[in-house]
Amino acid sequence: MTKRINIIQRCLQFKCPKCGHFSFIKNWFQIKKECENCSLNFARDESGFYFGTTSIGYVISIVFVILPICILVILNHLSVWFAVFLAILVSLLLNIILYPLLLSWVLMSYFFLQPESLDENY
Repeated sequence: MTKRINIIQRCLQFKCPKCGHFSFIKNWFQIKKECENCSLNFARDESGFYFGTTSIGYVISIVFVILPICILVILNHLSVWFAVFLAILVSLLLNIILYPLLLSWVLMSYFFLQPESLDENY
């Protein structure tokens, strides 16, 4: 069975969590269906499996973009409408830039919590 530390290291390097083959990213916004080396299924059948990327993106946007901008509005350093525009723009750009990392995080979380699923045949 693959150790959890290996799962973390491999996923953060965009490698297959089972065999370490590079890369599970198909393109900037998509993950491959399966590993080309060991045939591990990345395209999970559970509905909503990859919605985790959206949830993580929301949290990142709230903590690192929206809250700081709200503080700047409260301190009268930004106007409200400019702050709204800035928060939307920066949140969108941040999530687009981080999307492959968010995909990696969701895949890592799944296999970290269920390492036995790496040994199953799909």
